[in-house]
Amino acid sequence: MSADAIFHIERQVLHTAMARPSSIAEMPLHPCHFASEAHGQLWELIRSLDGGNVPVEPVTVAEVAERMGNRRMQELAMSIGCAADLYPTSQPAYQAGILATAWRDREALAIARDLQEGAQARQEGAVDAAIQRLMALHTADRSYDHTAQSALDAAMAQAMEAQRNGGRLVGVATGIHDLDDTLGGFHNSDLIVVGARPAMGKTGFLLGVTASGAKGGAVGLISGEQPADQVGLRWLAAGSNVNVGRLRAGKFRGDDVPALMAAADTYGRLPVKIHDRPSPDITEVIREARRWKHQFGIRALYVDYLQRIEVSAMSRAPKYQQVGHIARSLKNLARDLRIPVIALAQVNREADGERAQMKHLADSSEIEKEADQIMMLWRDLSNPQAERSPAEINVVKNRHGNIGTVYCTWHGGSTSFVNRSASDEFGEVAA
Repeated sequence: MSADAIFHIERQVLHTAMARPSSIAEMPLHPCHFASEAHGQLWELIRSLDGGNVPVEPVTVAEVAERMGNRRMQELAMSIGCAADLYPTSQPAYQAGILATAWRDREALAIARDLQEGAQARQEGAVDAAIQRLMALHTADRSYDHTAQSALDAAMAQAMEAQRNGGRLVGVATGIHDLDDTLGGFHNSDLIVVGARPAMGKTGFLLGVTASGAKGGAVGLISGEQPADQVGLRWLAAGSNVNVGRLRAGKFRGDDVPALMAAADTYGRLPVKIHDRPSPDITEVIREARRWKHQFGIRALYVDYLQRIEVSAMSRAPKYQQVGHIARSLKNLARDLRIPVIALAQVNREADGERAQMKHLADSSEIEKEADQIMMLWRDLSNPQAERSPAEINVVKNRHGNIGTVYCTWHGGSTSFVNRSASDEFGEVAA
């Protein structure tokens, strides 16, 4: 669309807002969406007045602009609001959509120009910066302004959707039935942190919930701890009941092959996108997640593990500051993409010999502040050779409900947390 056509639509949108203020709610525009800076400033003033229940007819807007000392905006409000060649549009949402699309096109061209200049100057990170800006375009025009009524309307719609679902799981499934009952699955915009000491089974837990989540649609896995082939081995073991150690050593039997083939087929069909760079940078994690969301519509992101991620821009900062930045970035990512982000985390040595609590999270108390839910894993290590042993998922923080302990079973052969069966009545286990 030509620049003249866009200019005319901007004037018509502004005229419509002043002539029919009720249409403003149908036009979720921001000043940046206007090609004309003066039009963008006038829109910002109109929106501000409307939000304060001040009339937005041309005379009032012009008077406010005059009190602000902005003569140019005063004249613009009168010329657009009283223009004889303009009329209120009957499709304000459609006109607003045209402006938002034109803005995205302009931004994409600007990003392309910056990328070309960066490539010519051989600037490090130019490609990553361009990709990140492109992936952010689909969320940059989202409205973050709400009223009490709009917030309650959204909450009511969410509750009604859960009720229509007949009490069944609404969030992303974990595969642990009692945990799903407790949490209702993993929910959009939440940061869920899962902590445990080394060798307690964190990765096994994460891969299990990743596979369960993928049964409902595409998910993403940032595997900074293990390469993709080891992730595949864990899933082969989980699907075939063939011990991981036997698989790695090639000591499985011939009659295990059909089960292995079936597991490879079942898990291979799961729509899981995996990024296995060791110790990825947080910008890389964000970039991949945005790309997966845009291209594949991922419904959850799983991260192994939080302290394994790096922050190149803060390489000289103390570790606790870096971890705090990572936690905030993951929480913001969950909100921006409207998906749950589930991240593993190490706990410090003070948790040795006891069930870990929030205070044991390594490196940063910021994790406690940013996480919506925090779970700590525990399993009985008194008999390391046991095929099945008691395990617990301790929900120690939950912004949306109760905390408490979910009892389950550790399956040693597949190195995973599984549902308790009737035969898994282990009795009380000392802490």
